[in-house]
Amino acid sequence: MKLSTLVRSAALAAALLASSAVRADAIDLPAANEMSTGTYNSFTVYSLDLLKSCAAALDPRCLPSNGLPVHSGPGQIADQAVVLQTADGQTNFPDPFPAGSQVDERMLTPTGNQSSTYTMGGFEPEPGGLFTGDQANRWEIKLSLLQSYLDGHDLVFMFDNNQAQSRTAAFIFLWGQARIVDVNGNTVGGCWELSTGNAGCADTGANPTPANAKYVAGATNFCVDKGTGVAYNIGGAGNDNDCKVSAGHPTGGYYVDNNTSTGVAEFAAFNQALHDAATKVENGEWFLQLNIKYYSNNGGAEQLWICSDCTIDRERQVPEPGSLPLIALGMLIGTISVLRARRRR
Repeated sequence: MKLSTLVRSAALAAALLASSAVRADAIDLPAANEMSTGTYNSFTVYSLDLLKSCAAALDPRCLPSNGLPVHSGPGQIADQAVVLQTADGQTNFPDPFPAGSQVDERMLTPTGNQSSTYTMGGFEPEPGGLFTGDQANRWEIKLSLLQSYLDGHDLVFMFDNNQAQSRTAAFIFLWGQARIVDVNGNTVGGCWELSTGNAGCADTGANPTPANAKYVAGATNFCVDKGTGVAYNIGGAGNDNDCKVSAGHPTGGYYVDNNTSTGVAEFAAFNQALHDAATKVENGEWFLQLNIKYYSNNGGAEQLWICSDCTIDRERQVPEPGSLPLIALGMLIGTISVLRARRRR
């Protein structure tokens, strides 16, 4: 943590403890199915704008969807475990953890147009780090602290695609790894990757350099077929009229804006195995380590945080995520077949 954080007074620490009790609104997300989610490697990803439109039509595949939209202004997520945020958010709003907690400060996201890949950086701990194996350009938190923060809820990551432009110009490309590491920085509890690959965490080393083809593409302004969940008219849809019934889409489609100027989160990501490892009480002395990269930023300052009060609906039995045609981040390029599985009771 930065020095100013470490020298906060006891009174300020007490104020932080009190303020952390005021948690963000509860958010309920539906089970994975052909409409609600897509998968990239081992992560299930929700397009929150699609969920909002789909739930408004009372489509059962997108229910429950309580708590949408998820507002992402710095003040609105001041009680959240923020991983990436703008410099303004860093200086004006404290995190929800007491001073001296074993958690990295919020990493700073760039603003303006970025032609190169963004790698996590910004505020790192004092010399010596949070623990012996602490790594630069990684966001880390002790699992016992994370478990207390989640308080029995699911480990869900929220992402605000804060691009300044719209349609095809607002594409952003993301890659990330989550690891459970011991005090020496060794991966001991597993590794999970958000990417277009299917081989777990294929990129290793102190500073992995994944190929561009492994980055997940996120877009705005497209349609999602109401019957199949297939995305179409990607980057070309401007409103509901562009998603009407057509020869290729006899049921019409939900219009997905993913508007980047409304101050809300566009995507949520969940990984059941990561959740299980991170919330296992016996793992409390270990650390969650995040490595996030993205490119094609065009004027915005993206934000990533861990939701304090998110619940994934596991009661509704639905097709397995592996059969989903709607790829993560609400985007599907090319023609794919829709595989349906029987609903299990």
